[in-house]
Parts: sequence; C-alpha cells; structure tokens
Amino acid sequence: MSSAGDDGRQPSIPDVGKRELDAMVDEEATDPREELSKTDHDTELGIAMAEDAKRVSRGELSADEYWSKYDEAAEAEFGEAYRQTPNPSIESEDQTIDSETAESLGCSVGSMESVACELKAQEAPADTTAADTDGDERWGMVIDLQKCVGCDSCTVACKAENRTPPGVSYNVVMEEEHGEFPNVSRTNVPRPCMQCEEPPCVQVCPVSATYKMDNGVVNIDYDRCIGCRYCMIACPYGARYFDFGENYDDEVDEAGEVTSPEYGVDRGEREEGKSPIGNVRKCSFCTHRLERGEEPACVETCIGDARNMGDLDDSESEVAEMAASTRAFQLKESEGTDPNVYYLK
Repeated sequence: MSSAGDDGRQPSIPDVGKRELDAMVDEEATDPREELSKTDHDTELGIAMAEDAKRVSRGELSADEYWSKYDEAAEAEFGEAYRQTPNPSIESEDQTIDSETAESLGCSVGSMESVACELKAQEAPADTTAADTDGDERWGMVIDLQKCVGCDSCTVACKAENRTPPGVSYNVVMEEEHGEFPNVSRTNVPRPCMQCEEPPCVQVCPVSATYKMDNGVVNIDYDRCIGCRYCMIACPYGARYFDFGENYDDEVDEAGEVTSPEYGVDRGEREEGKSPIGNVRKCSFCTHRLERGEEPACVETCIGDARNMGDLDDSESEVAEMAASTRAFQLKESEGTDPNVYYLK
C-alpha cells in the first residue's frame, strides 16, 4: 500500500491551491442574465442588487446604504410583498436594518423574527449517536478533501432524504482531472450550501424570505418566497436552485406524492402553485434531522468519512478543532461570507 508523502498528502491526491478550487466554483455558477430571463422580474435590478449584496458581505457597503439605494426600485418592482416586510441586514444581530433608516423607506419596520418560519422543536432520540443539542449550537461542517473519493453517495443520499425534484440538487461534487494518461489524478470538491455568517442571499431578498437562524443555518420561508431568483445569482457558491415543479414520475411511480421533510413541515403532495414549487431551494444541513439529534443525510452516508458535522462554537468539539487546524480553509474567502463549511486540504 502506498504511504503518504512528506507533507502528509496521499499520492493520489493532487496538490491543488485555493485559487483553483475557487475557480471550480465559478465554473459551476449559472449565468445571471440567463437565469433571470426566466422570471417575470427585472433582470437589471436583480443583477445590480445581487452585486451590491456581495459588497455588503465584503464590508464595502452598509446594509442601510444598500436599502436606501434600492428602496424605490424594490417597491416599484415587488409592491406589497416588499412593503410588508422589514429590510434584511446581515450586519445586525436581528438581521434588520436600523429602525430610523427603515422609517424613511417603503419597507416595514420590525425584526426578522416577525417573518421567520416557526420550526417545530423536537426532542433528540435517547439512542442517537449524534451530539446532544441544546439550542445554542452554531452548526458547521468540515469536509476532508483527502478522504473524498467522488462516489456521489452524498448527492444521492441528499436527494433521497429531501425528495428534491429534477434540476434541484443540494449536494453536488465538483470534479476536475489533472495530468495526462496514465499519470492522472482528480480533485473532488463536495459543495453543499455554505451556511454563511454574512450571506448575500439574505441581504438581497426583497421579501425577507431568506434568513439566518441563530444556529448558523440559512433557511428559506417557502410561503414567503416569490421566486424572483435574485438570491440565486447573489450566492457566490451557486448553491441555490429553482423548483420548476418537475417530478421523477417516469423513473419512480407516484414520486410527486411523497412529501419533503424539509424544515419539519408536511406539505403533502407536490402540486402546481403550491410551495415549494415556484420557490428557490437549497441545502439546510437537514435541519429536520438536526432537530432530532441526527446528522445530515450526506454526513451519515459518506463512505470515506470525509464529512464531519458539529458545533463550531464548542472549542472542544471535533469539528471546531478541525476548522481551526492548519489544513482548514473556506471557499472564496475574499467574498467575506465567512462560511460555516470548512475544507481540509
């Protein structure tokens, strides 16, 4: 059996830098104009709002300045849906812009708590192998790139668990080959939602449908989402998808009749005009499983034990120690999003 090199790296693992890994993310990204051309909303407004939302994440623009800039245009484009919700601010603890600023705009004055989904709390099973949860966690994931074999079991497990339709895949594995035959190696980079601490997807949402939970997970209120897709092009990682209402009925009988367990809400059969059809969707770290004291489906099924889940705020947790190691890094660190997903090189 081959042994690791002097740097601890397995011989079959290419030494690929962060710049190359970031480029893999960019290659997977959707074209903003092409994506927004499929909607009934203003493409130019969406592109401008998305780019400035990224500037807020990078600290180049304040959230108050952001909404002062886009208030009039957002009100004209989204009407009552915009006026009845507070403007998001990824800079503040309650995720809402300053009340004084809000009072001068067309939006509602209030906190994000007034619009966030009420997730049903569930007691963790006594025999669970996952860490006990007390509600004070900041969930994070660490993915060891030297252990990922590119089997896509995480992708399949995620689709099976969350019942995602065609075109919606919360967990993808980006792949890139290096070298020439017969000296060929491959980089495998799993990419779930990064669950950013400074998420531009939250900042850009004109109807406050996307918000960040205290536990670090970024969620989507399907009943509030209007499907404008501005958040999709604001995400630097391409981790958001639109649900067009398709099903796997040709492959699996009555596939559309099985409800998704996401966010602990039983929505019944998939029907046109009924959420989450017509909504943007993404990975939620399997929130419904976390609340039961279980690991996300992708972590539980990883055959190479490349994925690790835990509390980043617990300095003694294995995940926190991994995230603090010299091998750890985040994708697209220059974006200022501060993801709760770390990778080990």
